[in-house]
Amino acid sequence: MRCFLALPVPDDLAAQLAGVASRLKVGRPLPEENIHLTLVFLDEQPLDALEDLNAELEVLHAPPATVDLAGLTTMGGAVPSVLAIKADGVDALHKQVRQAVRRAGITLPHRRFRGHVTLARLPRSPTANDMSALGRALEAHGAIRYPTVTLDTLSLYRSDLRPEGPRYERLADYPLRG
Repeated sequence: MRCFLALPVPDDLAAQLAGVASRLKVGRPLPEENIHLTLVFLDEQPLDALEDLNAELEVLHAPPATVDLAGLTTMGGAVPSVLAIKADGVDALHKQVRQAVRRAGITLPHRRFRGHVTLARLPRSPTANDMSALGRALEAHGAIRYPTVTLDTLSLYRSDLRPEGPRYERLADYPLRG
């Protein structure tokens, strides 16, 4: 099962972010129900590994994350694959969650973590017009900022890839109480 661990974004903030994404006219905006802050992408995992992970996450003692969402950024390398808003304040939680994943016996590739909330998926082979639109969006809205938000739930999501875009299903929630 293809899964990831993320912090769900409150509905009102998800609606605001989805609205901004659709107004930017860049790539394919994420629908409101897909807005979240990924902490760890697990990729394909067998059910027994996810059961072990569930046991680890049920006893995780981590405080809620106080998150600042500010500044548009691109991710994905020389040809960016997503447009996102930066999320500061989740590095410590990311480390704790990665440790829980490792204790559950799941091996993860070493990747640099950059907290973010994806707003739009960009074309794999962008045209000059796509790149111009992206440049305009970054220039006009690059300094976007939202009030600090406290995220107090960690969730395990299943991700099903479909031609129209991924579909996410929340499988379990883990309260963050410290």
